[in-house]
Amino acid sequence: MSGPFTIRRDDEALDKLIHSDQLQPLLSNAKWVKLLGLLVQIWPSVHACRVKLIWEAANVDRTLLFDEDTSYAFDYYANAMESMVSGRPRLGGWVAYKEIEWVDFPRFPAGGEPQDLGQLQQQLAQLGQFRVEESADNLRLYAYLRP
Repeated sequence: MSGPFTIRRDDEALDKLIHSDQLQPLLSNAKWVKLLGLLVQIWPSVHACRVKLIWEAANVDRTLLFDEDTSYAFDYYANAMESMVSGRPRLGGWVAYKEIEWVDFPRFPAGGEPQDLGQLQQQLAQLGQFRVEESADNLRLYAYLRP
């Protein structure tokens, strides 16, 4: 990773960060795989979302990239995804699910069609238990809770 700082992103370093920040995990790797499968299935009614990584500030602009052609064992795997998270600094392709703190789905993405967050909530409820928070402009799905 280039830039003014470097963070270790191996499992040991991530586990230490999760423990030191007292993050309460809410999503297993299996739930991530199911969630990504759902997002691909209901694309384009839900097609844009922001991602916040556990080791970054909330104002870092990262996007989860997916479309109807995104597939398991090609773009995302049992415990990580490849080239699906954009932003700077570049991440070197792979992002482990344990690195993602939350995902935001804007109701009105910049330059895009409105997203059907009601459909997303219904589909999430059928898929399993997820911690979500809705506002007038946004639906946030939490992978971790902070104390």
